[in-house]
Amino acid sequence: MNNELSVIRQRFNEGDIQVANMLPGAIRESWLRCADQTVRMSGKLEYSYVRPDKLEQLKYQNEELLTVSNRHVEQLYRAVAGAGWSVLLTDKNCNALQVRQANRLSNARIASAFRDGVMLNEENVGTTAMSCAVNTKQFTRVFGGEHYKEQHNTFHCAAAPVFDHMGRLCASLDITNEHSINDMAVFYMLETCARNIQKSLILNLSDTYVIEIIPSSGQFGDITNLLLAISPDGKMTGCNEAASTFISDQRRFFDTWFDGLFSSDIGIIQNRRAASGEPFYLTLHSGVTLASRVISTPSSPTTEDRGSEEVRPAPVIASVPNTTFGDEQLARSVERGARVLNRLPVMLYGESGVGKEVTARHLHDASQCQGKFISINCASIPENLIESELFGYQAGAFTGADKKGFKGRIAEADKGTLFLDEIGDMPLALQSRLLRVLETREVSPLGSSKEHKVDFQLICATNVNLEQAIEEGRFRQDLYFRLKGFAIPIKPLRERDDKLAIAQTILAADCQYKQQLSAEVSRFIECYNWPGNIRELRNVLLYADAIGDDSQTVQMDELPEEYQTCQSCVASTAIANTSTPADSGRLLDQASQDLINRVVEDCSGNMSLAAKKLGISRATLYRKLAKDRSGTALN
Repeated sequence: MNNELSVIRQRFNEGDIQVANMLPGAIRESWLRCADQTVRMSGKLEYSYVRPDKLEQLKYQNEELLTVSNRHVEQLYRAVAGAGWSVLLTDKNCNALQVRQANRLSNARIASAFRDGVMLNEENVGTTAMSCAVNTKQFTRVFGGEHYKEQHNTFHCAAAPVFDHMGRLCASLDITNEHSINDMAVFYMLETCARNIQKSLILNLSDTYVIEIIPSSGQFGDITNLLLAISPDGKMTGCNEAASTFISDQRRFFDTWFDGLFSSDIGIIQNRRAASGEPFYLTLHSGVTLASRVISTPSSPTTEDRGSEEVRPAPVIASVPNTTFGDEQLARSVERGARVLNRLPVMLYGESGVGKEVTARHLHDASQCQGKFISINCASIPENLIESELFGYQAGAFTGADKKGFKGRIAEADKGTLFLDEIGDMPLALQSRLLRVLETREVSPLGSSKEHKVDFQLICATNVNLEQAIEEGRFRQDLYFRLKGFAIPIKPLRERDDKLAIAQTILAADCQYKQQLSAEVSRFIECYNWPGNIRELRNVLLYADAIGDDSQTVQMDELPEEYQTCQSCVASTAIANTSTPADSGRLLDQASQDLINRVVEDCSGNMSLAAKKLGISRATLYRKLAKDRSGTALN
C-alpha cells in the first residue's frame, strides 16, 4: 500500500469523510456506503455464512446460472490459476455460490473468504470488487488498501457483473490474487467469461431463435458480438449487454416485435432454420445494415408470422466469413451490386483468397434470383475440356463423351447465377463464344446446331489486371467491356482494418472449440502480412482449433510453427512502421502510456468509459495497456 492511500485510510477512519473524494469513483461510493452502515475499517473480521438450508435454497434458485456457468468458470480458472488467481461466482447479493481456489494460494484470509455460502456483501466485509461490480454494474478492480476492511489489504481483486437473458443483474464473477498483478489480459478474460455466461443463458432459452449480429469495425465501439433472442411469433425475449447499446428504449424492449427493430419480419429467420449459422444481413429501420447469423433455433419452430407479407428467404452464404464484415465501403458496393445484378454483369477484383466466391454467393442470394448458383473456375479446368464444361455437348459429340450428353454449366445456370472465377485465364477462343452467348442469350452445345435460350445473371472474378491482359493480347477488349458492368474491388486482408472481426467470425462459424483470441494472437493477426488473405487466416485458426488444448482461447503456441517463428519479426516490423525517430518515439510512447493509465485509474477500471474518454476503441485500449505489463495498480 502506498503512503497516500495509507493517509487516506487513516483520515477516513478518523471521520474525515471528504477525503474519500481522492479515491476512484466506484471505490469512493462503496466506502461511503460502508460508513453509513457503520462498518468498521479495523478490528476482528469473521466471515458470516448462509445457513445450509438457505444455501441449498439459493443454489436451487440459481440452478440454471450454476449449470450454465460451471464450464465457463472452470475454463477461466484453468487459464488464470497458474498466475495465482482464485475464481469466485456470487449471486446478485454477493453470496458465494461457486469457488475455485488457486493451487499455490498461501493467504489464509483469501482461503477463508473463498468458500461456498460466505456472505461477501458490503455490510459484512466492506468494499470488495464484487460489491462494486454489483452496485455499478461495471467491471471494477479493487487492489490492496482500496478494500475497506484492513484485513483485506492483502487482497488484489477484479470483478465483472453477470447479466441474465433479459439484461438483469444476476451474479458477479470475481478473481482474487495475493499479489498485485495488473494484467490486462487476465481482466479481459474475466470480462469475456462474464459475457459468455450471459450468452449461454440466452442460448439456453427454449422455443427461441437467437441471432448473433457481428458489428463492423467501430460500428458499436467494440468487437463484442450482439445477441438477440426472439420467440417464433417475433417477440423479443432476450438480448445481451452489447445488443442493448442500439436499443433506444430498453424498458420497452421486451414489448418490442422483431419488425419493430428491423425492416424485415420474423419470416427472414424462420426461412433460414435449415441453414442456421451462415451469415446474412438485417437492416434497421434507420437504414443501418448488420451482418448476422442464426445461432440457435426452436426445437419445434412455427413457420407462421404475425399477418405480415411473405418474406423472401434470406441469403445462404458459405461458412467462411462474409467478406464485407467490418468494411463499410465493400458492404455498400456489394449492396449496390446485388441491386444491379439482374441487369448488369458484376466483376469482382482481388487477390487469391480474399473471398471473391463468398462475395459472389452473397450477391446471388441477395438478388431477386430464385435459380441455382453455378460456379466454375476457368483456371482449374484443362483447356481442352473447359468448352464442353461451359457449353455442354450432344451425345456422341466426341470420343469419351457421355452417352447421354451434358447440358453445360451455362444452361444449368438458367434462371440463376453463373459465376466465372479467374475469368482472366479463359482461352481466347472461348472468350469469343462467351461474348456471343452474352449478346444473344442463346447457347449451343458441342455437336449440336440447335440454340437454347438461357437467362442468367453473371458474376466474374479475377486476380489479374485485365487491361494489361488486353494490351498483351490475352483478353478480348469487347468482352472486357461487356463484363465490366459493375466493378467491386476487394482489398487484400493486409490492408483491412477488420482483421479481428473476420477472425472472430471464422472462430464462430468454423471452429468447434476455440471461440476467442489471446491478446498475443490478436496482435499477431493485426500485424502479419497474410499473403494468402482470408483463406490463409482461416486455415491457421482451423489448425489451432484442431491441435490446441481444451481452452476456448487461441494461444500463440497453438499456431503452425512457421507463424510462431515469424512472430518477433512481425512485432518489430509493426514498431518500425508506426514509430517516429527513436528518442522522440520513446518519449511519446511513455507519455501516451502515462495518460492511458491515469484515465483508466480515474474511471475505476471501467474500460468502456476510459476508451470513450481517450477517443479510442476498447480493443485498442486493451492492446495499449498490454504493452505496459508493469502497469500501475489502482492503489
